[in-house]
Amino acid sequence: MDLDILLAVNRIAGRDALLDTLILQVASSPLFKGIPVMMLVWGLWMQPHAAQARRRAALAGTLVMAVLALATGRVLSMTLPYRARPIHDADLPLRLADSVGVDTLNDWSAMPSDHAVLFFALATGIALADRRWGLVALAHAVLVIALPRVALGFHWPSDILVGGALGVAMALIAVPLLRRVLLDTGLLAWLESRPGFSYPLMFLVAHQLGTMFASSRTLLGVLRDVLAG
Repeated sequence: MDLDILLAVNRIAGRDALLDTLILQVASSPLFKGIPVMMLVWGLWMQPHAAQARRRAALAGTLVMAVLALATGRVLSMTLPYRARPIHDADLPLRLADSVGVDTLNDWSAMPSDHAVLFFALATGIALADRRWGLVALAHAVLVIALPRVALGFHWPSDILVGGALGVAMALIAVPLLRRVLLDTGLLAWLESRPGFSYPLMFLVAHQLGTMFASSRTLLGVLRDVLAG
């Protein structure tokens, strides 16, 4: 079934160069992936609401949880048994999109999808703050995050399923707990009373999540190379 779904979704790739370029942009650009979700978080944060403190606590908890979810996904992909991505299996009758080759994402294990872990966790956390907009975030996770990565052969459908389930589970457990801590300890009120500190911090976290910590990972790679001599 995993293979059947993969090949069915993959049919949209490798047919038209312009369509391939669009799918690649959707799959790789933060303007399509993380930034719209972070804009949604900021919009909900600023929108007046009858239970604004509870909503903001859920959103703040979602950001903290999302960092943990992404880190968990990366650790699992590095520690679980290696799983080759579909584009690295020469025996699969895949359609390769223009500019995608067998060296794309080489040496990166497919299981679980860290994209699925992060964005399904974010969608679930947003749903706990606002159900309607949570459904929008969930649709984004499915249509913008999951489908293009399967269509391009970056992931098996089961990679997405496992990653998404992990993200949802982490959010359902962690966000209510973090919301309670932020409200009961007065930490949210303390942060809101210091906007000169809390808003720049929130911007930093949202920026890094929106870009999946790309700049931080690049910096760490450079530092690693420098220290290695």
